[in-house]
Amino acid sequence: MISQNEAATTTTARVARWSAHHRWIVLIVTFLVLAASVFASATLEVVLQDTEGDIGESADAHAVLAAKFPRGGESGEQLLISHTELSVMDSGYQAVAEQVFEDLLALPQIKSVSSVYETPAPGHVSADGHVLRTDVVIDRQVPVDGHRADAIIAAVAGAREANSDAGYSIAIVGNLTTNREVNEITNEDFGQIMIVSLGLGLIIMLLAFRAVIAALIPLALAVGAITIANGLAAVISQSYALNDQYSEMILLLGLAVGIDYSLFIVSRYHKEREAGKDKYAAIVAANNTTGRAVFFAGVTVLVSLAGLTLTNHPIFVSLAMGAMLVVFVTIIGSVTFLPAVLAVIGDGVNRLRMPFLDRLVGNGIWGAVTDRVMARPAIFASVALVGLIALAIPAFAIHLGFPTGSKSLHNAVTAKTALVLLEQHFTAGFTDPTLVVVSADDVTTPAVQDAVAGFIARLETESDRYFGPFEATPNPAGDTLLIRVPMSGDLKLAAAGVEALREEILPVAFGSTGARALVGGSTASTLDFKAFVYSKAPIVFAFVLGVAFLLLLWMFRSIVIPIKSIILNMLSVAAAYGVLVMVFQWGWGISLLDSESSGVILAWLPLFLFTILFGLSMDYHMLLLNRVKEAYDLTGKNDESVAIGIRLTAGQITSAAAIMVGVFSAFALARDVRLQQFGVGLGVSVLIDATVIRSVLLPATMKLLGDWNWYLPSWLEWLPRVSMAEPEPEAQ
Repeated sequence: MISQNEAATTTTARVARWSAHHRWIVLIVTFLVLAASVFASATLEVVLQDTEGDIGESADAHAVLAAKFPRGGESGEQLLISHTELSVMDSGYQAVAEQVFEDLLALPQIKSVSSVYETPAPGHVSADGHVLRTDVVIDRQVPVDGHRADAIIAAVAGAREANSDAGYSIAIVGNLTTNREVNEITNEDFGQIMIVSLGLGLIIMLLAFRAVIAALIPLALAVGAITIANGLAAVISQSYALNDQYSEMILLLGLAVGIDYSLFIVSRYHKEREAGKDKYAAIVAANNTTGRAVFFAGVTVLVSLAGLTLTNHPIFVSLAMGAMLVVFVTIIGSVTFLPAVLAVIGDGVNRLRMPFLDRLVGNGIWGAVTDRVMARPAIFASVALVGLIALAIPAFAIHLGFPTGSKSLHNAVTAKTALVLLEQHFTAGFTDPTLVVVSADDVTTPAVQDAVAGFIARLETESDRYFGPFEATPNPAGDTLLIRVPMSGDLKLAAAGVEALREEILPVAFGSTGARALVGGSTASTLDFKAFVYSKAPIVFAFVLGVAFLLLLWMFRSIVIPIKSIILNMLSVAAAYGVLVMVFQWGWGISLLDSESSGVILAWLPLFLFTILFGLSMDYHMLLLNRVKEAYDLTGKNDESVAIGIRLTAGQITSAAAIMVGVFSAFALARDVRLQQFGVGLGVSVLIDATVIRSVLLPATMKLLGDWNWYLPSWLEWLPRVSMAEPEPEAQ
């Protein structure tokens, strides 16, 4: 028999009520889904994308290479040996170098190692004579045990350790070995991020609930959601290959929203029990109010991430898919698993209480802040607005790209030593040259060969951009020619060099031959990807903002609330962009992360950050406004409702924001610049959102607008009402 107090009025409440009364069924199904997810993750190999996300001309060039040249053929690495005093031609130096060559040639995957001692060639010895650059060609078709790069890295590391006391520096760099090192370090960091995030989450949950059992429930939901999402991703990847960073998105958002959503609902359940409601009525009431807000917040995150799929780009679609999976699972778990657990535990949620924490957690601080803001709203709003605009101004100088060179690597990556030597004495372009692909019926004809000779001669005249020797390799069929063009390590010079190739040099060289010339490689891919992002950004922004506006309009039946919410959220996002530019592009304080400024912001990051940040910021916004609307529906007094809403949600928002900032900060401390930029961008935005936006700008603007906050034009009265039932006992 269901009491009147337990009556459900919203879908989330009805689902929660069913889950509570059928708690053992829900928990058994949850266990089975978890077991199936673990099984899927363990037995299915996740299919990863074999594309780097190329678009435009660079994608066409790489497609031709894949079709016309033997797949998985050869790749090159750069071996760098240096000594502060000895010359490359010194007998002792030569003995050390040739021993390294011999060790590498003993490996089956090494096809050749160029030796300046056997075949002298320009461009292999530095101007001061102390640094030796050697080309190491790797055969990717030879079968080996384990990863192809491991034995190479081990051989170079052994040589480095054996000769370091004698003053030698030995390192190798290239796509194969460097990517292997970075991936190994990232995997190590992932384990530490998980431990740090869970530990920090537990501490904050203990401070929020003052009880061990209550603190463990949000962590259980987060870990469960991550586990299930990874299992689903493994299954989905069998049909749609995922980007290799999908797991990072699952971990990051799973920890953040999993802990946050359960924190909100468990806190509301606790308050409803304190108000005198029985266990089941408290569960229903919590999900009828806060649960509904969590549902809408989660849907907003899903909608925001879905906006990325409009790009129809495999990287964006894959990352969005990983993030959406874990958010979707978290939403389902919040309205099914949580009510079932609370129904089983009941008041046991307060077991293992730690009353001494009450003395460590201050009370009333947010009430005092709110009182001051509401007393002088115009002043506080103006100061906060000026501060956010100041932070956002650097965003106008944002330079999108993909970090290259030594500054793109953390100091823990040994390949950075080799890159530094290349940049100082040669050019980093040797590790990843621009690829010019020439296609014709027959590339061996005199006309094409003369064009190639003229093209190379032109490159040799511009030694500030292009660095020889320039290799021209025909494919076995003789209808395609690959010319490797090492570029300047300077990002701007390299970009200008690619543009010159496409717009001027190649049309002049091959225009009369009938051959088709395409430019690929990392620099060309970066330029094409940037153009793609700028073309798709307006579509994604319009979709996310439009749907968020409609959701807020429907939920709060106000045209002012959604407009103001969008403006405030955009301010926090813009401020995060500005901080990213200051730290990673300008280098302000980046030494604290043990990294260097690469001069660029990841080309895919701003668009992806926008969708995540806009969705996550709605979590706090909806929770707070949900409480304000409850009080306003009860009292009809705007100022009083704002004060009540902020006081009742401040503790939860503070705890939730602290968890998110902690999780994102753990990513910022990783040894991968991609994770660092992602972590800093998210952490700064959430911090600004939970403090300046929610505690200052939101109450100040609501005070200034008064009852206009709830204005709905008469022509929109047809909108269905979303009941703000179960008013907060404190508000009564």
